[in-house]
Amino acid sequence: MQNDLELSVSRRAFVAGSVAVTASPLLGAMPALAQAKTSVAVRIERDITVLDPAFRGGPHDANVIRCVYQRLIKQKDGSVETELDAAADLKQVSPTLIEFTLKPGQMFTDGFGEMTAEDVKFSFERFAVAPVDGKISPYKGDWTGLAGVEVTGTYTGKINLSQPNAGLLAIAIADASGCIVSKKAVMARGVEHNTKPVGSGPYQVVSVEKQRGAVLKRNPTYSGAKPTFEEIKVNFIQDPKTAELALRSGELDFAVLPPAIAEPMRSAQGIVVDQSPGLAYVWLGINMEKAPFTDLRVRQAVRLALDVDQMLLAGFNGKAPRLNTLVMQPILGAWTEAPVYKRNVAEAKKLLAEAGQSAIKTRITILNQPAYQTMALVAQALLKEVGITAELDVQEGGTYWDAGKGEAGKNLDLFMMRFNGKLDPNFLMQWFVSSQIGTWNWQRFNSPEFDRLYQEAIVESDPAKRAATVIKAQQEMDKSAAFVWLTNDVAFAVRRASVKPAYLPGALDWQLDRFTSA
Repeated sequence: MQNDLELSVSRRAFVAGSVAVTASPLLGAMPALAQAKTSVAVRIERDITVLDPAFRGGPHDANVIRCVYQRLIKQKDGSVETELDAAADLKQVSPTLIEFTLKPGQMFTDGFGEMTAEDVKFSFERFAVAPVDGKISPYKGDWTGLAGVEVTGTYTGKINLSQPNAGLLAIAIADASGCIVSKKAVMARGVEHNTKPVGSGPYQVVSVEKQRGAVLKRNPTYSGAKPTFEEIKVNFIQDPKTAELALRSGELDFAVLPPAIAEPMRSAQGIVVDQSPGLAYVWLGINMEKAPFTDLRVRQAVRLALDVDQMLLAGFNGKAPRLNTLVMQPILGAWTEAPVYKRNVAEAKKLLAEAGQSAIKTRITILNQPAYQTMALVAQALLKEVGITAELDVQEGGTYWDAGKGEAGKNLDLFMMRFNGKLDPNFLMQWFVSSQIGTWNWQRFNSPEFDRLYQEAIVESDPAKRAATVIKAQQEMDKSAAFVWLTNDVAFAVRRASVKPAYLPGALDWQLDRFTSA
């Protein structure tokens, strides 16, 4: 089934905008060597956390998950267009009803039997409708409106919605939240399933080692197209410089790297650098519940004290475009007329004086990545000029990603964050609803109007009306002054010339089972 959502035209335009910048002189010159390659090694910048679709830790997990499990539909090679995967048929009968029929004979690994419609029901409903052991998935927003899955036969079922969900096919069913797990395996293995997942996809996980990554082997019982490589090594390498060295030495075949690391590799022998528009969103957030940032004037002062262009020049060598709002082009609801805030020291000082603040001491919490550290140093100097003294709180990935969660999140001041995006506005907005406070809404942005607009947008099937609603929601974010938008990033996919990777626009979502020899 082809996804005919309203974004299709824009998506194609976005794909067309992707540019392959550098071609290695070795590309195409080593067919015999490329054909002999049976294993490929890729780099992830965060350690493997949870290989369960409902509780995955982020895209680093999702990139493994999507080749271990099947979905009813999945994206085509390098495209956001979809095709059938586990389903023999998928039909949207109405805005609130989708019917599916599974292909027979799709077997789960480790002897857990054949996939049935009961597994589909279990996989989808446990996100929020019928959570196992009371555990609510942080990705429940992907399944907004799901009322339940009705099993009508061994291979057939109906997905019933209480309200339309304009992003359901693209964001949930065709993506990681639509991965179909074995009900028997999840119940039998419990938490062990997080690192010993049971799927029916092209690959199976043979090992997960903390701080090292995972090893995948081709699944001999997979009923779909046979992947090119027998083995995939998913290596956790946090430091991009270390990843660069591994690529140059041939120990690594593929990585997405920052511009400062990737650019000099263009001339390296046997290396190809592909550049494309980024799909992430990076910003400096302000905790609205932590004094003195509870005062709107203080947050506005921070926004006016910073020089986004200067920060990007330092952090991304000027290669990353500036972002002025949450939803970027070409995604539906891009606010093209969003304010472009310029540094205004005098106005920032005036706002601080009106708020009765003359010597604020604060801290900026960041991940220990060179780009963020560099940008934070610039921000520190800029804030100093308006009377705000900021310490840098540089954290390892193991602690950083929990810094804004739970009770600890209440003590956060300023922080720099990077989320990975998808081509749907509600996916981008879901992390900022009030129910995400304590999870991913580290600003503790609590706006009933934003929440209402988020719900209004997700059920709206008219693209123009939906876009207008999404823009209004972004205006609510802007009013809060809790977000200093920085960039969408830029994707530099670096690979050995002997390997041809596959990924969706933005190079965030990889298709590991579609990697081939070049």
